[in-house]
Amino acid sequence: MTNKLATMYHNLSVMLEAGIPMLRSLSSIAPGLKGKLRTTFLALAKDVSAGNSLAESMAKYPNVFATLDLMLVETAELSGKLPECFSMLSAWYEFCNRIKRIMFSGLMLPLVVIHIVAIVAPLPTLFLGKTTTAEYILDVAATLALFYVPAAITLAILYLMPRTGLLRRSLDALILRIPLLGQAIRQLAIARYCRAFNMLYKAGVPIAQCAQKAPSVTGNAIIADFFKGGAESARAGNPVCDGFSRKLPIDFLNLWQIGEETGELDNSVQKLADNSGESARFLFTQLAQWLPRLIYWLVCLVIVIQILKGAAAIAMR
Repeated sequence: MTNKLATMYHNLSVMLEAGIPMLRSLSSIAPGLKGKLRTTFLALAKDVSAGNSLAESMAKYPNVFATLDLMLVETAELSGKLPECFSMLSAWYEFCNRIKRIMFSGLMLPLVVIHIVAIVAPLPTLFLGKTTTAEYILDVAATLALFYVPAAITLAILYLMPRTGLLRRSLDALILRIPLLGQAIRQLAIARYCRAFNMLYKAGVPIAQCAQKAPSVTGNAIIADFFKGGAESARAGNPVCDGFSRKLPIDFLNLWQIGEETGELDNSVQKLADNSGESARFLFTQLAQWLPRLIYWLVCLVIVIQILKGAAAIAMR
């Protein structure tokens, strides 16, 4: 979904920049889509033709458009900066897609190896007649369950747990303590905050509102707390960074402060977003390299167990 949104936002940005009206741009994009997105964009075109604003129309589809998208589009419609808004959203989703591709590419080969081992390891005892077909199928299922059950439980916790509350905060705090993964999540959360703040700021949102809304997209409640004081500081007439937690890196705080003092906040925050994003990409790349190694060790352990089980079965018969 995010990959398609990145492409669509880019196309909208190009069309609007070329002077094509919004209604015609939406109508041009919709026929090339499929499924839910096609239905959604056809509905958007219909709503816009009826005189509704684009932000109001997008708000009817919360499963497609994130809160950040709605905030930016609503502000951009008022400021007349829709082309720039869609360009920033396209860059945002492309950034998210890069992180997902890194992790997916790192896990693809281990998943293939796991399935091969699960299927091949019990075959000798099946061919020798020491186990039945039903027992062989159960062995394969048991081996795959060693990997899929923990993965399913982890995903269920992440997606079904409430986005707020004590349990969510506890989970977010635990994740940050996991070696390598915690560092990657920390840098990614900081990058997400900076990108969200900068997009809102460039779209014309008042700085206090930027500081108030941006923490909601960090994806981690603990890191979001590092930035929440920025809104109060801005409303009090002080620099945003004065309200940031001192747990943030000192070079991060210094660069943000310089941006506010020189009037180049957008450039400073963009640089911070790029730096944190690059750090997150590097750490996720390292994680994608080490996680398969851990899985391979587990696969080797499973092979050894299967061999021992097979040897025991042969010896008993």
